[in-house]
Amino acid sequence: MDLTTTSSTTHHVGALAVSALAVGTMHFGTAVDAQTAMSCLDVAAEVGATFWDTANNYAFWSGVGDESETVIGDWFTSRGPAARDRITVASKVGARPRPGHSDLDHVQGLSARAVRDQVTGSLQRLRTDHLDVLYAHIDDPTVALAETLGVFGELVEEGLVREIGASNLTAARLQEALRVPTNHRYRVLQQRFSYLPIKPGADTAPQVVLDLETERIASSAGVTLVGYSPLLSGAYTRTDRPVPADYSTQHCGQRLDALRSVADEVGLDAGQVVLAWMNQRPTPVLPIVGVSGPDQVRSAWHAVTQVLPDHLIARLDAARA
Repeated sequence: MDLTTTSSTTHHVGALAVSALAVGTMHFGTAVDAQTAMSCLDVAAEVGATFWDTANNYAFWSGVGDESETVIGDWFTSRGPAARDRITVASKVGARPRPGHSDLDHVQGLSARAVRDQVTGSLQRLRTDHLDVLYAHIDDPTVALAETLGVFGELVEEGLVREIGASNLTAARLQEALRVPTNHRYRVLQQRFSYLPIKPGADTAPQVVLDLETERIASSAGVTLVGYSPLLSGAYTRTDRPVPADYSTQHCGQRLDALRSVADEVGLDAGQVVLAWMNQRPTPVLPIVGVSGPDQVRSAWHAVTQVLPDHLIARLDAARA
């Protein structure tokens, strides 16, 4: 079956137009060497995948946590101011370990002072004067949401941040955050999400899986949804990567069969179908795809520019239900 290519690959985070694919840069400068990472960013800029996702703690378990932002900053510096203007860069604060620690039990958190200190560090590493999107990386129940949203709003007013969002919030905490009186509320929510549903009750902490209630709250509030780990570390396409145990449910087999049948019919691989499906859901979830080579950037971008026919989307949805 010949697919059509969409004429629009643009979504919005508040007032920002963003590409339908977020390039995940978690391992840039650690597992993905700097030269390869720079090549990935070159290809991403070339094809139009200009929404780049990083954090101020990537990847501290393999380095010190500066590496991903530093590589992106090197790219901005070496490619010139015009290149920076083409990119929508999103970073995150809150989950960077405190000095002297190397675990998520001792993070810098989301107090006003901690947020300001962390944003200063991110701007320095990224070598830019603003973040296009700033996420609260985790929930910090030790700090009032009003304090976190307050300092996020101040950063917007000061021109250091353009739009704000959150990651890893439960439905209840998202709803609470949206009720905080503020001129600058969360415009985007980043959660774990894939085609295969996760087992009910699976412990993914500190990651939070996008559920139907959170999706409903976000959609009704005009909050854009972004999904990380959409490809389950290659499990949809690689025989050496089994489906993670938390996703191996009673109906996993039939869901994979549906996914693979659609993939065969349209000439994509199963992972590409997942990415296309995410963008074409009634409530789209923009995929963040962690890449380790330029070909993976091209493959993911090809996926999100393809339009799956409605009857195939319906087949995938029915199998997933």
